[in-house]
Amino acid sequence: MNNTYDFLTNRPNEFQQIASNDLLFVHYICPQIDHYLYLYSHFNQISFTLGGDKTFHHGLRSWNMTEHTTVFAKKGAWKQEIGTKGWEILSFYFPDDFLCLFFNEYRELWPLKSLPATPSDMLIPIKINEITRAFFYSFLPYFEQQSRPPKDLLTLKFKELLFIILSNPANAELLSYINRLGYHHKPPLFEIMEANFHFNLSIAEFARLAQRSVSTFKRDFKQDYQTTPGKWLLQKRIAFATLLLNTSTKNISEIANDSGFENPTHFSRVFKEVQSVSPLQFRKRISAASHF
Repeated sequence: MNNTYDFLTNRPNEFQQIASNDLLFVHYICPQIDHYLYLYSHFNQISFTLGGDKTFHHGLRSWNMTEHTTVFAKKGAWKQEIGTKGWEILSFYFPDDFLCLFFNEYRELWPLKSLPATPSDMLIPIKINEITRAFFYSFLPYFEQQSRPPKDLLTLKFKELLFIILSNPANAELLSYINRLGYHHKPPLFEIMEANFHFNLSIAEFARLAQRSVSTFKRDFKQDYQTTPGKWLLQKRIAFATLLLNTSTKNISEIANDSGFENPTHFSRVFKEVQSVSPLQFRKRISAASHF
């Protein structure tokens, strides 16, 4: 799967971008041609839609990104569906460590005693007001300047954006998530796995999301799950594919892709090994049983 952060940073002449240490700010019109793309990022994102539209899918949830839609996207994977017109976006990439340091720096200013439950969805909608909207548009001229602003200034600007967003009571769910992250400095391993098992990520990519080396990731996984990542992923993907066969009208290829398998052939072979019937035969049995 393509890592969007790597894809953008490897193409500095194709996408307007400014970097400040671990922070990356980008402005571009999405070049997506395929109807669906499966993508991931090991960094969090705050994204503001300047125009056009795009739909994001994660698990059984979907979000439509239209003009001025703003979201916080946790690091992880998603399915991206092409819109009806070009999608122009301003996006800010940042690691967990930066977010935790910022949050703890201003911890005493946040109303932390009456926060809602921490949201589990990968995308957390951000409510914006005139101040937030003006901030996003005020950032665009930086991409056009020949001499880029100092990194310290860019970092301060991004902290200002975070402060504006988190100071809005309407964004209490996001504050709740960051408050929880601030205590751990990175999401627990089970959160990374449960949120992303249905994407065709490699073990190395899961390790990168979990901020661990591959060897440390495998050791920690074994300790938490008493099995290997490969065996656990296969079990979870088959279970999710079975759910889709039971509850959706998606074809076998779509189910294979949406369950994290390399291709439909691989999916059908593995499914038959586990369930003793092919995915198509399984669906026919379910359909026949529903008529009795």
